[in-house]
Amino acid sequence: MSAEGHGGDGGTSTELPSFLDFIPSDAHSQFFGLTKHEWVPIVMSALIIIFLGLFSLLATRKLRMVPGRIQSLLELIVEGLENFTKSQMGRVAERFIPFIGTFFIYIFCMNMLGQIPLFHSPTSNLNTTVALALIVFFATQYQGIKSKGVFGYLKHMVGKPVWLAPLTFPLHIMQEVLSRPLSLSMRLFGNILGEDTVIAIFIGFAPFLLGFIPLPIHLPMVFLALLGSTIQAMIFALLASFYIAGAIGIHDEEEHH
Repeated sequence: MSAEGHGGDGGTSTELPSFLDFIPSDAHSQFFGLTKHEWVPIVMSALIIIFLGLFSLLATRKLRMVPGRIQSLLELIVEGLENFTKSQMGRVAERFIPFIGTFFIYIFCMNMLGQIPLFHSPTSNLNTTVALALIVFFATQYQGIKSKGVFGYLKHMVGKPVWLAPLTFPLHIMQEVLSRPLSLSMRLFGNILGEDTVIAIFIGFAPFLLGFIPLPIHLPMVFLALLGSTIQAMIFALLASFYIAGAIGIHDEEEHH
């Protein structure tokens, strides 16, 4: 495998080839308005969804009182996600465990997919991370309005003291609409793209060091990428739970207690 440059958006980026690159078609031909390279994150995301759906169905169809290895692993993961969500969201955690847990597992799998030869991490594409951030944004606003009502949520954005509203309200709006979605999407995108790019560069250097003898000089970066992928999925889930809990008012209740 060798690193190659793609210019699907007019620029160039260092990437390893995916299995879609071996489909015999013009790289600039379009399918439903998208080039083959632009389809890569969509196809990879769909594969993760299909894999997680099938795995969940097969792993949970015969649950037992005395769990086997797979059931024990699933119970361990679910328990860990429950404890994680409860530590961030307090009394409302139970109804958000599926949402936050799905975010973590989905992003974790997308991050890890790039470590498999001929596959790419969908989260190394900004469109994917922006879509994930927008889901968190709309979920946060919906839960805030549902919990406090429209006027109560606007009052929450004004903050205290009220006489500072002309300053705090615009700042809060900018934070909700621009700062948080931007930081969520750019942090995940930048870290995963950086990891994948460095690995691709190291693999590209390998043939020049010992001729045609494959030298896995990228292995240390792979282990770092595995750690980084886990941390980034955890940070995204952590911030998502923090934003939703803040919109509902959980943090305000904790301060009063």
